[in-house]
Amino acid sequence: MVPEIFSLALGSGYLLLLGFAVVQYRRGKIPSPRLAMLLGVCATWLSYSLLQVTQDGPVPTGTPLNYVLDGVAIVLLVAGTGGLYWWWRHRDDKDTDPPVTD
Repeated sequence: MVPEIFSLALGSGYLLLLGFAVVQYRRGKIPSPRLAMLLGVCATWLSYSLLQVTQDGPVPTGTPLNYVLDGVAIVLLVAGTGGLYWWWRHRDDKDTDPPVTD
């Protein structure tokens, strides 16, 4: 698995990325469908990081905090995949990359 220091750094990085996306949305630089995609990606990555912390990290297995963090990770995973699904269903053609022409 991922060493403890890397899993904590991943979690912190994903939280910063999530905050950056929300700030850019509030400034009007990111449209709503793109924000849903970014939030979905950040939530699924943060869920993975939380699962790493609870399995190999500083939180002992079998403690109430471990169960709470596992529950939060599952909720983030479901919310993230739900956000990605919503983005996939509501995206515009302009959200996709243009075809490459020679």
